[in-house]
Amino acid sequence: MSATMKAIVVFLCVVGLASCQFFPPRQNFDRFPSRGSSGRFPSQGSAGRFPSQGSAGRFLSQGATSGVQADDTFGGSQYYFSWKHDGGKEYTGSAAASLCSSLGGGWQAVGISSQEELNYIHGIIGRERLDYIWTGGNKSGSSFKWLNGEPFSVTGWSHTGGLRKPQPDNREGGKENCLAILNNFYKDGIKWHDVACHHLKPVICERRA
Repeated sequence: MSATMKAIVVFLCVVGLASCQFFPPRQNFDRFPSRGSSGRFPSQGSAGRFPSQGSAGRFLSQGATSGVQADDTFGGSQYYFSWKHDGGKEYTGSAAASLCSSLGGGWQAVGISSQEELNYIHGIIGRERLDYIWTGGNKSGSSFKWLNGEPFSVTGWSHTGGLRKPQPDNREGGKENCLAILNNFYKDGIKWHDVACHHLKPVICERRA
């Protein structure tokens, strides 16, 4: 081998060693090694959402999955307003009571056992511009009781009704066994009336806070 060829071989070896030192073997940098085979990060769920988010992609506040959320709280009770959740649907008296109990967690159709609570419920009806609501009042013998067991110790009966008689008057064939609150239905303000249970109305549900 001539001196010129030897010089060329030495030069190529030097260049090769320099390339190995400054340019290490290429790794797979075009993919994130922390991703799975589907290309998603393992901290995400199978649908690509983070576990702390709900199905609509909103972060769930603490307690949002613990049951039905109350619409308002007053005097140690929570209240659920049916019309805010069902597009204004109305129910028979028995269906209204069933709706409340089906919510679970101690919900029942509202019982009113103090003047303060009476004023509060009447205020809701006025502010929401409701024509009427069902309560949890049901006839028991010749009187009424609350389905949730609260004492029937305060009343807001109207002085008039369909027969222009004080309430309760049991005028619909003796079958007015449910207690509704009507909003100025007989030009009497927001007052209680005994009503036949087949009529349709929204309901306020209540449970102890």
